Amino acid sequence: MRTVEANDPRPASVQIADDLRARIERGEFAPGAKLPSIRELATEYGVASMTAQGALQRLRDERRVYSSGRGHFVGEGSADNQQDLAKRLEEVEAEVRDLRSRLETLESAQ
Repeated sequence: MRTVEANDPRPASVQIADDLRARIERGEFAPGAKLPSIRELATEYGVASMTAQGALQRLRDERRVYSSGRGHFVGEGSADNQQDLAKRLEEVEAEVRDLRSRLETLESAQ
């Protein structure tokens, strides 16, 4: 059984999504592979079904996972999505650093 850490500042659904993402990246779930059901994930991580569903929603939002009437599946372009997301994250982090710098300049002028 995988566990959700109570002392982790991330919400349980984020911890589960992060773990599933890592498992996908390691190849435990290949592109096109069916993921465990919400009920199975809830049991596996010891959480409520809504929490497991939230984790899968997070991965769907990232386009790493898609769902159909038959369950949840790993997206075909997960590795490409990972690179795209990493690049976008770098861009956002650079924008945040720039905005912080501007804010500090404005605050020091007051």
